[in-house]
Amino acid sequence: MSKSLVLTVILSAFILQACSNSRPALPSPPAFDSQVVLKNEWRTNVDGGFGESSERFSIVSDDEAVFLVTNKGTAYELDQERGRILHAVKTDYRVSSGVARNADTLYFGTYDAKLVAVSLSMGAVLWEKTLSSELLSEASYANGKLAVQTADGWLSLLDANSGDTLWRAKEDLPSLTVRGTSAPVISQNRVVAGFSNGKLKAFSIEDGNLLWSYDVGKPEGRYEIERLSDIDGRLVVVDNIVYAVAYNGTLAALSLETGRPVWQRNISSSVGVAVSGQLLIAVDMKSRVIALNAKNGSEVWQNSQLLERDLITPEFLRDYVAVMDRGGYVHLLDLNSGEIVGRKVAGNKSPPGSRMVAVDQKLFILTPNSNVTALSY
Repeated sequence: MSKSLVLTVILSAFILQACSNSRPALPSPPAFDSQVVLKNEWRTNVDGGFGESSERFSIVSDDEAVFLVTNKGTAYELDQERGRILHAVKTDYRVSSGVARNADTLYFGTYDAKLVAVSLSMGAVLWEKTLSSELLSEASYANGKLAVQTADGWLSLLDANSGDTLWRAKEDLPSLTVRGTSAPVISQNRVVAGFSNGKLKAFSIEDGNLLWSYDVGKPEGRYEIERLSDIDGRLVVVDNIVYAVAYNGTLAALSLETGRPVWQRNISSSVGVAVSGQLLIAVDMKSRVIALNAKNGSEVWQNSQLLERDLITPEFLRDYVAVMDRGGYVHLLDLNSGEIVGRKVAGNKSPPGSRMVAVDQKLFILTPNSNVTALSY
């Protein structure tokens, strides 16, 4: 292992541990009269929680069910209506990231560098693939292929049926990075991935050839910690536009075909954005919630009422946008004005869990007290 990678691992682990142990508890937000009442639709106990970082544990959905894996290695399919466990497959893996899904099969990553495929109906592991390093984000599935990024800078494309490697690409890591990686995206015969050096790159899905590269994060400053420019948040592709944001960098909208910028704004973030129709929602490093026109980047509104509450990736919830803070509070914001119109503690005042996923008027969250919680209004 190189000295720079050792430094990255040691410092990242130290920073993560220090932050998790030393940050004071968030105070309760000021009381207000909710215009929209969020209620607990159901809560289902599962085997395990989300592990060390909530942003890594994705929940995915179809029209009738939600799918997830816990840090203890149990993969689940839950009924959306009542939270009934439809399938549960227990494994012995130390899971480090959330799931990608293809029909009955779930794929997840581990701390010991394995990508695992599990069949829910068969109740069995189909295959495991040992990669070069731990997986800190979920894989991406499309058309029989899986794109996965590991913590050491490798991007791999695998056959989803067998786990065989089709091609790999390597990106050099800076000496210090934020602990995490963004999940790659497969779209229009391209694999798009963001890296710890702030570069967003698109590769041909056929042979792994580099199609374009763009610096979303721009390292600046005298010291390494000032030069952090990781792309760790969720990448979004809508209407052949790629949306990406970097730590200490910019929020950019790029052409999926050419990589040329459509627009960009000076907004830094360590979490991803949400896009629906003409509206893009971003959360900056101070937890400002910012709404932009997704087509041209112009600001629609900004909400600064949740500063320093460590918000995670926003999620559209039908007529509203939902954000969740480190104290476990889910806040509903009006799409037109950004005004906070509703609030609810998820998971009995526990800290937040997985990235949220919304289906119509329901919001699903894996909380650290080993529950999946469904909120609705």
